[in-house]
Amino acid sequence: MAQPPYMNSRSPPPLQHPKPTHPAYPPPEPPHTPGTSNNSSPYSQAQRISQDGAGYTRYSSPPVGEHSSAGAATGISASSSGVNGNLYGAPNAQTHPRQGYGASPNPPAMGGYGMNAPQGFGAWAGMNDATAQMGVQFGKSAVAAGQEYVEKNFTRYLPLQLIKISFSVTNSYVLRKLRLILFPWRHSPWARQVKRTGEGGVEGWQPPRDDINAPDLYIPTMALVTYTLLSALASGLQSKFHPEILGFTLSKALAVVIVEFCIIKLGCYLLDVRNSGASGVELIGYGGYKFVGIILTILVGFLNLGRLTSIAVFVYALCANGFFLLRSLKYVLLPDPSSMPAVTAGTLSHSQRSRRVQFLLFVAATQLIWMGWLSRV
Repeated sequence: MAQPPYMNSRSPPPLQHPKPTHPAYPPPEPPHTPGTSNNSSPYSQAQRISQDGAGYTRYSSPPVGEHSSAGAATGISASSSGVNGNLYGAPNAQTHPRQGYGASPNPPAMGGYGMNAPQGFGAWAGMNDATAQMGVQFGKSAVAAGQEYVEKNFTRYLPLQLIKISFSVTNSYVLRKLRLILFPWRHSPWARQVKRTGEGGVEGWQPPRDDINAPDLYIPTMALVTYTLLSALASGLQSKFHPEILGFTLSKALAVVIVEFCIIKLGCYLLDVRNSGASGVELIGYGGYKFVGIILTILVGFLNLGRLTSIAVFVYALCANGFFLLRSLKYVLLPDPSSMPAVTAGTLSHSQRSRRVQFLLFVAATQLIWMGWLSRV
């Protein structure tokens, strides 16, 4: 009786993995590169191919020297092929027409490092030039408009040109002015000099460096700073110095100058003083000359010559400053029409002149209060 197939005692043979086989000949050569020989491929030599006993074919890598020489030959060939206009060693269009840019041997270069720019770049550059010129013109117009606005509004309250002229003095002017402030008794004349145009007209007052009677801001400013430092020194000699004294002394001096300026301007307004030709800068300069006499009083106090001597020096400085203000402010409150007819117009009545003289005496008398308060250090 025959046995069924599944009852067969014989088992099938075991499965075996197939062994890979390689052809005994070398692989095909890579595409031909111009400038290289057929023997440049590392696979062209049969002695580098070996086959082991198991049927595997092995390929050995080329020596280091041959590989570097082959790479150098390839680089030289690539650089030589770029002479015809190709970039970065690309193959020539005549050798490989399908890899080039068509029938033209020299393809158009794209914009890049040292390559031709697109055709519309020139027009864009011209547009930039026109825009830049338009921006420059707009900036000049804006600056001119800003300067005009500053001249019309800002300089109306702070005349920068007049302040610059007030600080433009010489050494001879400073020495002569200090002598005039301390010894005003023998000075003559007191009238200010006018500046005339080429046609004989009146343009304004002469600057301080050309007229000894013109007020300046250099001497009042330097005297104010010197007074502040001397007050601090006097406090240090009395063992009472602290840093706040500098700020307090300077603030006190500036307050006196500002209050005196406001009093003079208010008096000019109440007395209807118009077209006098005196500006606020000049009035501040006149109010700052009092610090010269105060400095002299403080210096004499440092010498310890006695209280009587200090009082005598203070009285002399007070009288000198009062007389100086009476003669200097006369052209403001009592202008002379013959000295500057273009600025001063009209005549004064007897009552108006009397009131203005009284106001001048009042301004001179207030120097006792200001100088007496500031001299106490």
